[in-house]
Amino acid sequence: MDVIAFLHGRLAEDLPLAALLASYRGEPSVFGDRVPPDAEPPWILLEGPLSEEAEDARGLRLRRLELRLRCLDRAGAGGGRLQAVAARVRALLHEWELVAGGGLLLAQVCSGPLAEAAEEGFLQRRFDVSLLCNELGEEA
Repeated sequence: MDVIAFLHGRLAEDLPLAALLASYRGEPSVFGDRVPPDAEPPWILLEGPLSEEAEDARGLRLRRLELRLRCLDRAGAGGGRLQAVAARVRALLHEWELVAGGGLLLAQVCSGPLAEAAEEGFLQRRFDVSLLCNELGEEA
């Protein structure tokens, strides 16, 4: 189960969130790994998994994942738009039942949005996300 790709898809498909974000090549500015140098803010960056632990327990294949999401905007735009992006991300993280091909989310903890220093000229809000997933076996 590719949790980053799944979260990326869910964030990018949310129309209210997409309306708040800039577009990059015709898609909402939600990025995994790195932000392209020609992307305009505001954007969301998904980082991770920062840590990943596998556990076997009574026939379950459990995985604990730690992820980070960063919402960024230009400081000159004021903080209102960034706050709206962060509020929508928080609402989405708390309302989703995350079920994807290959896995099922059993538990989720999300902290944020936390104001965090960003490079000069930008404002940033960070979310730390911890997930416990049950890796479902492949059907034969």
